[in-house]
Amino acid sequence: MDPKLLKIGGVGALVYAISTAFFYTYLAWRWPMVGRQETESVLKEVGQHPREWLVFWWAGLMVSFSLIPVFPALFQALWKTAGAYASIALFFAFIAIILGTLSPLRHAAVTPTLADLYQRATDDGARQTVALIYKAQEAYGQGLFCVFGTT
Repeated sequence: MDPKLLKIGGVGALVYAISTAFFYTYLAWRWPMVGRQETESVLKEVGQHPREWLVFWWAGLMVSFSLIPVFPALFQALWKTAGAYASIALFFAFIAIILGTLSPLRHAAVTPTLADLYQRATDDGARQTVALIYKAQEAYGQGLFCVFGTT
């Protein structure tokens, strides 16, 4: 195996592990209402701090890309001993990249729009509708993560 490729993959994995730990720690500390699924609190807080929310989720998107250098190293290592495993690993790597991109994009694009609609709503029915849409997109995202995200 090419030691240079292995070193790049190892650095990528280390960057990914550290940045992911920081990302989820910050999420739990700064945005705990997301984890508790408090829809109205999320929409109000995002509406008050939309730039911080966008920076956070765009950074999350970049974190998911930091793992990309690991895939060629893993593929090369597996290909020499088990070609079938290498092909399967590459397939799941592509799925992980796609889903690792969709979740932060969903949060960066949909949630601030819903927060703005929630704040501008003039009656409770409109607020409840926006909250229902937020809950539906969160359930969709959690379903994707449960089915594919752990790959």
